[in-house]
Amino acid sequence: MKKALLGLMGFTSILLTTAVGAQTQQTNPPPAPPTANAAPTVDPNAPYLIDKRVPTFSMTTIDGKEISNKDLPTKYKYTCIIIFSPDCSHCEHAGDEFNKNADKFKNVLFIWDSYRDMDLIKKFATKYNLANKPNVVIGRDGGFTIPSFFRPRMTPFVALYDKGTFVKVWEQGVEPDELIKITKGN
Repeated sequence: MKKALLGLMGFTSILLTTAVGAQTQQTNPPPAPPTANAAPTVDPNAPYLIDKRVPTFSMTTIDGKEISNKDLPTKYKYTCIIIFSPDCSHCEHAGDEFNKNADKFKNVLFIWDSYRDMDLIKKFATKYNLANKPNVVIGRDGGFTIPSFFRPRMTPFVALYDKGTFVKVWEQGVEPDELIKITKGN
């Protein structure tokens, strides 16, 4: 009799636990996982939110030259800074798309900056035909000043300036068509 009573009590306890757990799941569903298109939040302390000028930087280009923000050609109306990683699939897509649309960006100076090894950056530049374009500077910011200024959370991170004044950032890259709409005819 004791065994039957203990068994009945154990079975009742399991049923109650299951019922309470099921009711909790119905009233408090777990949060939905983030979607692939969820926009990352901007770092509220990123310096570009306060200082609207092209950041001060120095970088080594893929041909070994040192260049700073003071050395940039002034003939371009727009400056587009792209923080990328040569082995990032989204960055590879951006490289391919910008190469295909290069003729539509004659008024834009592109600065492609990566923290990765220079050999990887050179391969990326060659693969996407960026190395010999007159409006492209590509290399490595060894002082990490560009990423420190923008504090990107993913790559490619794109920032656009109009005559040195901040226009917009895209934290997950930008399709060329959107950039063309902003920069066309200027």
